[in-house]
Amino acid sequence: MRYPLVQPTPAEAVQTGVPDPLAGQESAFSRRITLIWLAGMFVALPAEMLKLPFNVTLVDVWTAALLPVVWLSIPRGKQMISLYYLVPMWLIFVGSFASMFAAPAPRNSLVVLMKELFAFVWFITLAVALVRLNARDMRRVLIFWSAIVLLHGALIVAQFLWPPLWQLIGSLMGRAQYEIYRPSGLFSNANSAAFFQLLGFVPLLLARPPRREGAILGLCLLATMLATGSMGSVVAFAGGTAAVLALLVARGHFAAIASTALRVTVAATIVGGLAFLVISQNQRYQTHLERIIVGRVDRSSGSRFDLWERGATVFVEENVFLWGIGPENFRVVDGEDNQLHNDFLAFSVERGLLGTLGLVLFALLALLRAVNVFLLSERGYPAAHQLVAVVLLAAMVAALLYSLTHQVFHNRQLWIVLAFQEALYFRLVNQDA
Repeated sequence: MRYPLVQPTPAEAVQTGVPDPLAGQESAFSRRITLIWLAGMFVALPAEMLKLPFNVTLVDVWTAALLPVVWLSIPRGKQMISLYYLVPMWLIFVGSFASMFAAPAPRNSLVVLMKELFAFVWFITLAVALVRLNARDMRRVLIFWSAIVLLHGALIVAQFLWPPLWQLIGSLMGRAQYEIYRPSGLFSNANSAAFFQLLGFVPLLLARPPRREGAILGLCLLATMLATGSMGSVVAFAGGTAAVLALLVARGHFAAIASTALRVTVAATIVGGLAFLVISQNQRYQTHLERIIVGRVDRSSGSRFDLWERGATVFVEENVFLWGIGPENFRVVDGEDNQLHNDFLAFSVERGLLGTLGLVLFALLALLRAVNVFLLSERGYPAAHQLVAVVLLAAMVAALLYSLTHQVFHNRQLWIVLAFQEALYFRLVNQDA
């Protein structure tokens, strides 16, 4: 028998005859707790600008507060616990712990290690909770997550159109704003907001809205990402799209590509036409859009190259090939209070050989898992299911490209996407059970 990735519509249920593999396995109490936990998580996720003690985020507070309740609410019995990333995480933890002893500020490293351990436990718990949800609840969660992303995108657009709103939100949440005005929603940094919107394509496509509406919503989501002025997210989106097209072409999905391209073209004409009418009528919008997207190229790239050069200098002078200078300690050694804005370089400098090997293995396993989810979805599923599954590969490639100019290993939404990927993989692997 074939299990659906998400709950099919009544018409699809008649056509495919697919039952829900996990129906009845979740008690009413456990189901409510899980749904409340997930709903609060998605609501708190973008509220990164809110200033809390010890530099923690609202989503971390919410997750940690309900984590024991979620553990207790999951019925006893056979559980799917994903240990897929255990080896790379072990390498990262060991490399980071060893590097901590050479760190000029070991407390910084200890805080990072505790946060990463928390993120991994969160990831495992979330994967278990998602697997036990039935397909209908899974789709509801995806729709709610998509709604939060789109609403946050609407806030970004509102900030772009009316700058005082951006300033007001920053002052209310206790965060100083940057000199260059870039709308960031509820994030303190526009690049973080752009990455949040970028990964929002995952729940949007997995929820499988009607194709025409889905194309329009997808383009609206893309517009909200562009409004942040993040060049890294544009490159990441293009790279993820290219990887998806290459895989679909290699697997012979030409009809699906043509059909999707046609709908996207029509939707792009509608959305792009409306955006053009709004922007063309206001010179300030035109000037600001050019400033944050094109005008920052030299400054942004120059600052990145300067940071990476300093990181390479620390790598050589401190002789940190085997053991690094300690997580979150480059800003101390460098003295400029900046991160390296490149996950691979940051791991090489701060965590040494073992930590870097762990990061590379982690990235490779994530990409491999995404490809496996797509290949498994081809076994008897209609094209609609296959196309939504391929969005996970796009997300992994996009995250990998984005990590070349930003540090995203700690990004909570990325870990949530990984947990959804594990849950979907488990459903597909057990489709013939």
